[in-house]
Amino acid sequence: LFEAKKVKEDETEAAAREESEKQKKYQAFFQKALKKFGVKSPGELDDNKKKEFFNYVDKNYDAGEGESD
Repeated sequence: LFEAKKVKEDETEAAAREESEKQKKYQAFFQKALKKFGVKSPGELDDNKKKEFFNYVDKNYDAGEGESD
């Protein structure tokens, strides 16, 4: 029983690390997109530019395997 619990904890920790890496990659891409649009936050964009920004992010960010709309 203890061994099974430890395996589950190890899997959870591995999943958390993987998620953290994905988040870091997404944040880096998001920051580059902000720079491309010349702002520090999407809130600085008007509605049309904001839509264009998020369409750009959706189209160009490769979330990797297992990620879908």
